[in-house]
Amino acid sequence: MTKLADNLETTALPRAHWRRWCLVGCSVLQSIGLSAEDHVDYKFEEYDESDDRIRIQTHSALLELALGSAVTAKGEFVYDSISGATPTGGPPPAGSDQVPLAQMDDVRRAGSLGTAIAWGRNITTPQVAYSLESDYESIGLSLNHSIDFNQKNTTLNLGVAHNFDTIMPEFWAGEESKDSTSFLIGGTQLLGPQTVLTANLTLGFDSGYLSDPYKGFVFTDYDPAALFPEKRPDDRTKQILLTSFTHFFDALNGSVEASYRFYHDSFDIFSHTAALEWYQKIGQHVVVSPEFRYYWQSAASFYATQLPGDPTIPPGDPFFTTPVPEHYSADYRLSHLQTFTYGLKLTVIVNRHFYLDAAYKRYEMFGLDDVTSASAYPSANVFTLGARVWF
Repeated sequence: MTKLADNLETTALPRAHWRRWCLVGCSVLQSIGLSAEDHVDYKFEEYDESDDRIRIQTHSALLELALGSAVTAKGEFVYDSISGATPTGGPPPAGSDQVPLAQMDDVRRAGSLGTAIAWGRNITTPQVAYSLESDYESIGLSLNHSIDFNQKNTTLNLGVAHNFDTIMPEFWAGEESKDSTSFLIGGTQLLGPQTVLTANLTLGFDSGYLSDPYKGFVFTDYDPAALFPEKRPDDRTKQILLTSFTHFFDALNGSVEASYRFYHDSFDIFSHTAALEWYQKIGQHVVVSPEFRYYWQSAASFYATQLPGDPTIPPGDPFFTTPVPEHYSADYRLSHLQTFTYGLKLTVIVNRHFYLDAAYKRYEMFGLDDVTSASAYPSANVFTLGARVWF
């Protein structure tokens, strides 16, 4: 189960970003009396696509521990299991409106270790991460640094990360490699005691094997119809701008976060993501959080459902008629599309040392090119259960 690039909407499980409490939900939680102390988190999440498509179950654990007055260690472990059917890349057969599917079954084990070191106005956080699937191995290194200014009302954030990935598909390709590097610069500004503005710019560079070895492509001049390996460019640059605005309302005992994300890459994909989330305190022990997210992207320049030509005939052959493009992919995740995600989260603060949360999300993807079969795009239910213990 190879990974898809993190910039695109995918059928992969929307990971539980349960470290987002700071600056958003923490305004509400702090009003109840919780603070950032040593803690351990556990999260279970199930992503279940309709029509017996992909099903992913994820178990996550996070430990944050102070090793001294200026050093905090963080460790995370993730276990994913995936099963079900996913589109092969081929168009619907004659007389059908359903894209062909292929079964898949895999597990992923991943972990990361990081240490936040505070010195003066600075916090430096080196981190190492590792992920292993039956056909994919990833080693990641990152270094983040933040500097406080203006009596800690302004924070400058800098980061660099590099991933060394190895792809080991079961067919169509031998062992391949991919390298990814990203640089981040951003800042957080307190606009008042209850208002936060954040903006980050990320530049990314990928090189190596960027295709999906399990996605095929159909050339209509080849008879009988068959799937050929897709072929994407072997390098990509990315630009990502993320902004968010958070405000806590005293009169409502609630906190709102509105965010916008702009994305562009050298595949000629543009995307826009807008999200809105509300954290509402009810009584002394309950927080309710409805959310909504909208995503839109243009298609990659080399995306097509199928093309004329025959890649088995070399140029110059008397039977060669239609040139085959250098790059091509029928992966619906590279098409012109939009997605909607909406859900509700419930957090119950049992006491100062323990809380529970549960959430439901509905995820729906729709094509916008009037060419790709509607059956390629998934919809899914996402269920989450979690707990945190302070000690």
